[in-house]
Amino acid sequence: MGRMNTKHLTEAQLVRSAGDVVFGRGEDYVRHVRGLVVMGSCATAVVQAKSAYAVELDWAHRDLAGDCTCPHFERGYFCKHLVAVGLAAISGCAPLSLVPPSEPDDVLVSYLQTLEVAELRDLVAELAARDEGVDQFVRIRAAISGANGADASKTMVESVTAALNVRGFIDYRRSFEVARAASDILDDLEGQFEFGAAEIIRPALLKALTRLRTLTLNADDSSGSIGDACQRAADLYARACREGAPDAVKLARWLAKFRDESPGWPVTVLGDFVDALDEKGLRAYRKAVDGLDQKYAGVDHWKRFDIDRMLLELADLDGDVDRAIDILQSGEHPDFRGIVDRLGAAGRDADVIAWTDRAVADGRVSGSHGKGPYWLDPAEVADRYLAIGREDDAMGVLRNNFQRTPGLETFQLLLRFAERLGIGGSEREWALSAARQLAVQHSFSNGAVLVEIALADQDLEAAWAVADEFGPGHQWRQLSAASAKSDPRRAADLYRPEVRGQLVHTNSKNYPGIAKTLSVMKGLYERAGDGADFAELMVSIREEYGRRPSLMKALDKRGL
Repeated sequence: MGRMNTKHLTEAQLVRSAGDVVFGRGEDYVRHVRGLVVMGSCATAVVQAKSAYAVELDWAHRDLAGDCTCPHFERGYFCKHLVAVGLAAISGCAPLSLVPPSEPDDVLVSYLQTLEVAELRDLVAELAARDEGVDQFVRIRAAISGANGADASKTMVESVTAALNVRGFIDYRRSFEVARAASDILDDLEGQFEFGAAEIIRPALLKALTRLRTLTLNADDSSGSIGDACQRAADLYARACREGAPDAVKLARWLAKFRDESPGWPVTVLGDFVDALDEKGLRAYRKAVDGLDQKYAGVDHWKRFDIDRMLLELADLDGDVDRAIDILQSGEHPDFRGIVDRLGAAGRDADVIAWTDRAVADGRVSGSHGKGPYWLDPAEVADRYLAIGREDDAMGVLRNNFQRTPGLETFQLLLRFAERLGIGGSEREWALSAARQLAVQHSFSNGAVLVEIALADQDLEAAWAVADEFGPGHQWRQLSAASAKSDPRRAADLYRPEVRGQLVHTNSKNYPGIAKTLSVMKGLYERAGDGADFAELMVSIREEYGRRPSLMKALDKRGL
């Protein structure tokens, strides 16, 4: 193997390109670099941890260049995977190759075929002693063969215990450190699935799951980083149960107990474990759930929410739609979406219509909530009514949706259905009239609906007519942008209430944004030939708020 050409690549370059934080993360990922190839001033590799990302790093010039398939790089950042590949290229600590010789596999196979069994054993032992990854690989293979599975499993549990040995309250900053430690150990465990080691790593994953759930209860995990690791541990443990050979009865009892004691996270569902439960296991699970049902009998719906989810899963597993509906309508509001979906899947069309009518009567049809469990989507309801010839009911639902949530989206939805029925013109007139009535009643805000509709129609004159009559509401910025070329002075004046409103209260955090807004206004005034008017505005602002040094500094920075 030739000598690597990395004399122009330094850690200082990586730090300069990535920053201290990302560089530190990259150091942790060097061990995940696979298939490193260094050719001249370029390195390519795959970084395989939780996911696999293809990486290319080029140090031909002073400023490092590269490419990575990870989301962080796609957002324009120099990612930790680029750092890891760079460090691997510098140190040679990852498996690498330069320009490979022709047919290396044949050469390697030919050499190995010349070795006796004892020589092969010595070679593998030497490789394991030299490389931690090879050592782990051999140990896992030995465990899979049954040689020392219990020992390997115990070692993995000990590794999890050591990695998550955290004491005391975990503050916000420290939560990221704990989450990273959890992610690393879970990466290691997940990597063993490909070797068929599900049963061996299962106890370690259970340890990680229970420990992480405990840690979240004693942490400021407002970022959700520890919670995400906990959910990942739950998903991996479920996979280990499906691919391993757990005691089905014990697993069933554990699952019911774990869910009962859950603080709301991680999410565990029967569907993730059902393939690991045989007939006896399912029987044990049903018995445990029945016990919990009795335990929570008569308590508030929200306090027995989890047990109802467990009962619902069993009803779905049994295909018992009526039992599922009983559960779904037992709360404060029926789960209309869940009920209608199950009835539809069962081919019970008449019942679907009956429950749809009930949702409409209860006012539980809304586009803004339509994807939630207690609401139906108005477009779906309208389609359902049209399919059985109830055109008036369909349009009634869509009209109500527009009045309930007036805006361009609900307006266009109404017109889309109306045009299918050949009544687009009359429904448009109705909707505009309804929006005007709302504007009259609430002129401080609902003029925005008519402005938004006019802008969508590219009718700038109509938009300004509404703005002059009712005010543009929250559509003022969109109206300004649409008018910037044709009427820059009016576009600029739309910013005045925003600026004045922000200046009422002293808040230094807002000052850079105010200065930026005024800079936009300045450009518009100058485009209109009214630069003198803007100068007068700035004089008045500086005179009125001159005792705010942070504001003056922000204005000076913008040259205002």
